Amino acid sequence: MFVVDPKKYRFQTEIQQMMFVFGEVSDPLPETTTLVEDIVRSQVIEILIQASAQASRRNSRYICAEDLIFLIRHDRAKVNRLRLFLSWKDVRKNTKDGSGDSVEDVMEDTNTVYRSIIKLPWELVNQFLDVMVKPSNREDESEDEDEVEAYNDSIQRLREADEVTRAMSREEYVHYSECRQASFTYRKSKRFREWANISSYMDVRPNDDIVDSLGFLTFEMVSKLTTIALQIKADLAEAAKKKEDDAVKPGMKRKRSSSLDLLAADHPTTNIASPKSTSTPSDATNSNEKSNNGPNGKEKDEPCGLFTLPTTEQSPLLPEHIQEAFHRLQQAPEPLKNLRGGLVRTRISLI
Repeated sequence: MFVVDPKKYRFQTEIQQMMFVFGEVSDPLPETTTLVEDIVRSQVIEILIQASAQASRRNSRYICAEDLIFLIRHDRAKVNRLRLFLSWKDVRKNTKDGSGDSVEDVMEDTNTVYRSIIKLPWELVNQFLDVMVKPSNREDESEDEDEVEAYNDSIQRLREADEVTRAMSREEYVHYSECRQASFTYRKSKRFREWANISSYMDVRPNDDIVDSLGFLTFEMVSKLTTIALQIKADLAEAAKKKEDDAVKPGMKRKRSSSLDLLAADHPTTNIASPKSTSTPSDATNSNEKSNNGPNGKEKDEPCGLFTLPTTEQSPLLPEHIQEAFHRLQQAPEPLKNLRGGLVRTRISLI
């Protein structure tokens, strides 16, 4: 039996909830969840190392949110979601500090909430903001293509969640809603710092924005790993089923035809095509009872009819599925740098 060390693996419950939201069973294997936690921890450490190196190039000791966004700049959808997350976090903080009310109450009273837009310094358009004509209306300024794309992406995720929860009962939907709120960092900043051992990789303690951004990225990591692992599992099951069908169907046809030929040769006067004509009502009753019972006398499952759904129980993900998903995510195309040949240490690609 696999035993999980609670001192080393501190986010098993959160990972189980996140994987359930993304399509996994509600009780995944502990071997799978511990492997996911190991991968996420290694990814967080790699992010901290690369972000610290990026901050040192700016002659700064502190990591800012732009350093984290720069590391995932190639994934535009994730960048847009992170920028939207940070902008709304800033709105909640300023609203709470200013009036003490929540964002929902302020929106009900004024019907307007102004959000700060995070400008990325490496984008070309942001280098000419001083000479560009700014719009007179703040609403026009807040309209950004990236924000629209992030909004469309969130709407697509909500549609997918609606498809998953459409057949759920009230209790199942309440459990699903609680699992959607799972986080590595929400009210767990101290545990997250100790879990990732941030003090060993950074000289200065990161602020709350960095910790919340790392929590957002860990959620995206679990989402990516679970989604790709489920796709790999479905592909393997489909390939195995196709291989089994290709191997069984020809053999079954040959076996059936040979048995019929043998019966016809041994009993030439028997009508094989209509066996019901030679059977009695008692034989029919016995045959029906035998067909409804299995080899041990137990009743079989009810057949799947036109208006009955098939009884299919989803099997949990195996560690091999997570390993293959991580392997595929590490196969990112990189430019050829080793022109002299020999062995070169490859960097870990961020999920």
